[in-house]
Amino acid sequence: MKFKKSASLVTGSVLTLSLLLSACSGNNGGNASPSASQPASQPAASPSETAPASASDNPADSGDVQSKVKPVEFSLFVNYDWYTAPTWEERPQGQWITDNLQVTLKPVQSNGAAAQKLNTMIVSNELPDVIVSDRGKDIERLQQAGKLVALDPFLEKYPEYVQTVGEKTLNMLRSEDGKLYQLPNWFINGENGNGNAAYLVEKKIYKALGSPPLETWEDLESYLKLVKEKYPNIVPLDFGEVRGEGEDVQMVGMLYSGAANGATPAFISPGSGSIFGIPSGSDLTSIYKDQGFKDTALYSSKLFRQGLTSGDMFTQTRDQILEKLKKGQIAVFGAYDSVVEGIGREANNLLKAVDPEDGYDVIWPVHKADVDRNQVFPSGYNTLGWNVNVITTNAKDPEAIFSYYNWASSPQGQQIIFFGPPGLFYDSVEDGVPIPNDAYINRDLKQYDELKIGEFNWSGNTAYVDSTKGKREQLLPDAAQDWTTVAQTTVSFKTSRDVTEFSNLEPAPNSEEGIIAQRLRDYHKQLIPKLLFAKSDEEVLGLIDKADEEATKIGYDKLLAWKAEQWQANLQKLAGN
Repeated sequence: MKFKKSASLVTGSVLTLSLLLSACSGNNGGNASPSASQPASQPAASPSETAPASASDNPADSGDVQSKVKPVEFSLFVNYDWYTAPTWEERPQGQWITDNLQVTLKPVQSNGAAAQKLNTMIVSNELPDVIVSDRGKDIERLQQAGKLVALDPFLEKYPEYVQTVGEKTLNMLRSEDGKLYQLPNWFINGENGNGNAAYLVEKKIYKALGSPPLETWEDLESYLKLVKEKYPNIVPLDFGEVRGEGEDVQMVGMLYSGAANGATPAFISPGSGSIFGIPSGSDLTSIYKDQGFKDTALYSSKLFRQGLTSGDMFTQTRDQILEKLKKGQIAVFGAYDSVVEGIGREANNLLKAVDPEDGYDVIWPVHKADVDRNQVFPSGYNTLGWNVNVITTNAKDPEAIFSYYNWASSPQGQQIIFFGPPGLFYDSVEDGVPIPNDAYINRDLKQYDELKIGEFNWSGNTAYVDSTKGKREQLLPDAAQDWTTVAQTTVSFKTSRDVTEFSNLEPAPNSEEGIIAQRLRDYHKQLIPKLLFAKSDEEVLGLIDKADEEATKIGYDKLLAWKAEQWQANLQKLAGN
């Protein structure tokens, strides 16, 4: 997200697997031999047989972390409709962990209906041992019901975890009772952030049309008109699928990031975990009064009226979008849903495998002409990470599970989980970097992506992974460098804003503010399609004015005041007060 000999552990059966990439960092370190079919011939070495995968400045990295892992088998449920886990044993890293640590993870599938599945498990009191979910209402509901294990006693016994994650991050994750129940995934304990939002441009189409500038909204509109004229069967502009309960439209969020200096999608999204307010001094103000939001709505509607974007944007699924991308049927694509490590990467590598001149290039995010290009942030990163793991009271041995997360979060654990076991794509580690072997350098990109090592990394350590994979790619020839890593280091990481200060702005669902938030969410969900399909600019502005009035009646001002108070409290915590 370089290795020296053949991938001795790769078997033909493993190569047929398809795995979801880790959420907030690029997918790197898989297993594909030069022939992509070489049978296993020797066991993988343990970390003790290779140089330690350490970040030199990270005190949590030591052999003691592995020695503290207690044998355990535990079940894990990932609370997302889109996620389907493979079996643990199918993953080379899973097999290594079972063999070397005597730890086995048993996935519980959502079957495309995560909320219903979780509710069923709660009602029947048959919760899994671990749940992975967004921070917010579901986690707090479980905590208040006494279904989660408080983790504070383990922090003293496993101080490496506090050192790895960071005390400030853990304090920001504490519940109202002052206790810690949540273990962060893709946390950031370092100076640099991350982000995976991006605009992609289909290379062959772009080149055939003369490679015109694509920097401003005006540039984009001109290019889309050209695509529509010359390639009538191609979708000029498309975006990631609508998220949440239908209220988070990625077209609006992506374009909004270019509407004003410092803007980021979370400011205007009413979804759980977002801000839905515009920072102004120490206050948050209504998005319906924000000029950036109005400009975004006007521009988006204009693109729709001209037939320059997908008409089925509100109904298409991620799989349907991916199919279009894999066939090169989208000229420009934008998304903040892990596009450079997920569907964008997969589509690019597939097209490139068929035609080395084809694929998708990542471009700097488009913006209004008067906006500073260095103040455009389609990504927002949070040092708390992407989501959290909680251990439920159904777990027979919570400490054993925590001991695994203590190891898994460390650089030593991340080496195995993210880059794979030694002997696959690396045979040695130098200064914490797995050195690429021939199996990685000569990997077949399509088969490598189908393998997608990095699965089950629900304890992702962003600072270690991002810095290590960046150093690894520098050891490779240009042709062998990872598309995701290049895209992240050149664009998506640089266009991501730290929004940690806006954490925990989701009120309890049954509180007055929580009820207001849900009513606003429902209203906004109905508003956005009306704005985009409006027949004129006047209609767009009229709808926003009406939304402002209705939001005020619902209680938006009260919600904004509550959120602003939480925000200011966060600033105090982050300042160490």
